[in-house]
Amino acid sequence: MIQTILIKHDRVLSHLCLLLALGVPELLPAQNITTESNDLVRTELCGPKTATVDEASPSDEIEASESEKACEQLQQELVEQSRADASMQVAEDNQSAYTLKTLLLGRNHFFFGRAEGDYALYRGDIPSSESGGDLRRLRVGVAGLATFLDQVSYKLELDLTDGTNNFSDLYVQWDLPKRGALRVGNQRVSQSLSAMTSSLSHLFMEEPLPVSAFSLSRRLAVSYDHDWRRFGLHGIFFTRDPNNDAGKYGWALRMFTKPIRGPRQIGHVGFSMVSEKMDREARYRVRPESHVTNIRLVDTGLFEDVQYQHVLGLEMAGGLGSNSVKLELFRARWERDQGRHNTFNGAYLEAGHFLTGQDFNYKKGKFVRPQLEPGTRAWEIGLRASWVDLNDRDVRGGEQLNVGAALNYYPRPNLRFMLNLLRFRTDSVAGDDRGWILQTRVQFSR
Repeated sequence: MIQTILIKHDRVLSHLCLLLALGVPELLPAQNITTESNDLVRTELCGPKTATVDEASPSDEIEASESEKACEQLQQELVEQSRADASMQVAEDNQSAYTLKTLLLGRNHFFFGRAEGDYALYRGDIPSSESGGDLRRLRVGVAGLATFLDQVSYKLELDLTDGTNNFSDLYVQWDLPKRGALRVGNQRVSQSLSAMTSSLSHLFMEEPLPVSAFSLSRRLAVSYDHDWRRFGLHGIFFTRDPNNDAGKYGWALRMFTKPIRGPRQIGHVGFSMVSEKMDREARYRVRPESHVTNIRLVDTGLFEDVQYQHVLGLEMAGGLGSNSVKLELFRARWERDQGRHNTFNGAYLEAGHFLTGQDFNYKKGKFVRPQLEPGTRAWEIGLRASWVDLNDRDVRGGEQLNVGAALNYYPRPNLRFMLNLLRFRTDSVAGDDRGWILQTRVQFSR
């Protein structure tokens, strides 16, 4: 329908170029932003009226009416697209004051949220009685621009899933022109490629086994983030988790480079390290890549003598057209009393493909969900193998291997239906087990 409008109204076509430029931050410098309100956007897109109704002929009135309707529809599409783009930027923590100013079209803030519902069927000796449904996530929040400084933005997100109203993200970000961004508040710890990616963009319903086992939750922290053309880094100093008072203090660093970068292709190599001073009982355990069950098939148990934990990660990923592939390797280490230590390992390999031809979408060191044109839909398939080993010396947490397939359907940009089929195999003190998991998710964001 947009094509018909553009053919009939060549004036709209000329202003569509401006619209595309406003939607892509790299095309315009910050000082050239002229969009201060929806009224101004209307003027820029549709132009001022040149004649009153009394001065116009009947044919002019009809043409003006059609042009007005086309203009209104284009404005509505612009507003909806900007809201969707802003929501995705915030969900992935990729937003800056400049991108928000560009996308919000004159507003200072916007509200967002997400809801995810799961249902799973289990077949295996251990989790066979766990089949059922679960509200995986229910989050609401607000993000926007500070009124006193142009380069400051904020995000506040509440996790309402279990009814405790925990803070998910609560931070203020100061963007330094051409020097990155400084962030203060409750936020993600700088970790692996998968751990830094929002659930809205994961190929599978849940993170791979080693990512779930070794990743930290959000913490109160000060962080610095910068993404150059071929290199990026994210460093953070963190303290406790305000939701459960877990942790003491630590630091983390993630660095990545893009040795291959071109039209419809990307090569990604990264490294991450997390180091934490412990003041709580240490434990690694993981669900079988399904959250409906609370059973952990591998579990180290609790250890009170762990002084420090360190987690190293190596990332290798790439995208070409409609295809993407990710490989991550992990090594976690406990430093315990009396010079003892334990080492644990994990890895996963994941590949995705869009059956409907959409290209992979890569931003700031992460693969994110596709950009859908208005009126289009997307089908995506994926394969994954993941492995974690929690056995070392006196710690016998077990070993697990999962292989799985995924099918995702995007009827529109903010709605996704997911289907996973997983085969798991475990070897642990609790008992060896083999089984299947069939699970589905409805995911909605706004």
